[in-house]
Amino acid sequence: MTGIQLVTIAVALLMLFITYTALRRHELRTYEYAIWTLIWLGLLFVSVFPDLLRGIIGPLHVIRLLDLVTIVGLLVIGILVFSLNRVLRRLEDRVATIVRRLALDGRVPREPVEPRPVDREDRPGGGTSA
Repeated sequence: MTGIQLVTIAVALLMLFITYTALRRHELRTYEYAIWTLIWLGLLFVSVFPDLLRGIIGPLHVIRLLDLVTIVGLLVIGILVFSLNRVLRRLEDRVATIVRRLALDGRVPREPVEPRPVDREDRPGGGTSA
């Protein structure tokens, strides 16, 4: 086992632990936890068993295993960035709608509003699932 494999295994295990603790602190929803866990387990699998993927390299016309991992990683990053962009746009639209309603109603807060901590019940679908 090479040094980079050991480093990758350590990072994957650390990220699995961080992902689990984020779920326990209700910072991730169950489906987000599942997605991130699959990503970290995939990275762990590729690091521990690189020879099992060598059979895939030939039919895909990829020269090295590192090239395949890089291509898949870039695809995953592209999907994540697209998903984050969609969520950000929806949030921007919601904030603009709220600000527009407040401005039209003439209700402007006189003092700065302190952000309140987000409770689990405030999240969509929160409060009943663990």
